[in-house]
Amino acid sequence: MSTSRKDIVYAVVDLWPIPERVQDVKKLLYDTIIEAKKEQTCLKYELCENVNESSQITLLQAWSTVQALDQHLTSEIINKASKELRPLLSKPTEIRRYKNIG
Repeated sequence: MSTSRKDIVYAVVDLWPIPERVQDVKKLLYDTIIEAKKEQTCLKYELCENVNESSQITLLQAWSTVQALDQHLTSEIINKASKELRPLLSKPTEIRRYKNIG
């Protein structure tokens, strides 16, 4: 089944690690990304650092459908990572979803 551009959903996930735990957060995210990229419906999964605020890390994701993103966000790998990340972050993770409109 091919994915049309209008079906693709993008997720922007912002995380704010405790300064002395940044490397731990990155390691955990690298491991999570490796597993997420194995999902057939994953089109993109990138780890980025804010150029103006290095204490902010962002995941840029693209999924074939909203349902694919929902499945990913409730998957075992994400549940496990979320539990491990929570004590390493200075504030709650923010997740925003976007769709292509043009």
